Amino acid sequence: MQIGGLAAVALCALPLILAHGDAVDLDSELLWGTYRPNLYFGTRPRLANSLVSGLMWFGLDGRHWQSIRHSCELGDNLSEYGYSRHNGRDFGEQTMRDNDQGVEIKSTFIKVPGDVGGSWAVRFTGRTLDEGTQGVSLVYYFGLEGNGTMSTTVDDSMARVRGKTPELGKFSIRIEPAQSNQYPVVPKDFSNIGGIRTDGSRINGVGLKVPKTEVWRAKDIFQDVLLDSARTRARAMSEHTKGASQFPGSLLFGLDNAGLRKKGTNMFFAQMNVQGEFAFDVIYECADKTSHIDSVAIDAIASNRRKEFDA
Repeated sequence: MQIGGLAAVALCALPLILAHGDAVDLDSELLWGTYRPNLYFGTRPRLANSLVSGLMWFGLDGRHWQSIRHSCELGDNLSEYGYSRHNGRDFGEQTMRDNDQGVEIKSTFIKVPGDVGGSWAVRFTGRTLDEGTQGVSLVYYFGLEGNGTMSTTVDDSMARVRGKTPELGKFSIRIEPAQSNQYPVVPKDFSNIGGIRTDGSRINGVGLKVPKTEVWRAKDIFQDVLLDSARTRARAMSEHTKGASQFPGSLLFGLDNAGLRKKGTNMFFAQMNVQGEFAFDVIYECADKTSHIDSVAIDAIASNRRKEFDA
């Protein structure tokens, strides 16, 4: 197994998480970061009980859903993961190669300065490794561990989250899949099933209200939602096909945009089922308008930071 030589950078750069009310002047440039070193990718601010985010994925064939990737586990058998570049402040790159789940994912993380820690973005690019499979499901989530509000919307172009916490103030989030992403091919026998979108959707999601102390259990929470959805979808597909027992993973393991308008939502999962090459951006923006990030800017900022790192 090859693990990036800078895998410990995120941990070494992790300042102490500060409890609410601590009279310490936070360095705004270091407020946000990849401060969840136990995950393949995750972000949080240097604040206790605040907004956290993370990446998950699983293959859409067989029983891969039982081994959803989230936290770094030796049993996952990734042949490569960990940061190859990370300056500990506002730039980091890594490659995650998962032969068992059939996917390679690269992440590029950048930040721009602004009020309350500024804004940040991460671009994920990658490809599925076996053309003979249904592909892979990519999941990105946000959760509020403390006080705050969150509202979510999803259309075919992106998912949006708007929220506010006492420490971070107002914020907005966009999860934007590339237009070129390819949805797994659905067999003709499973087209036009009532209640299940079978023509391919670039992104779907689910909003939840969970106990604040349970947000850290993101993988378990998502897996429960996924299984409930799969059971409902399996019944619909079985009725449509008059008794079939084998179903396409891309249809079986999908979210249905439930709970998006639920009052008190404090957790949101966005899901993208893909096959072949793919990309998606996650963009977090603070209320400071001078700290704006768009998809075009990510490449330019990352290129400059990469040159600085390699110099």
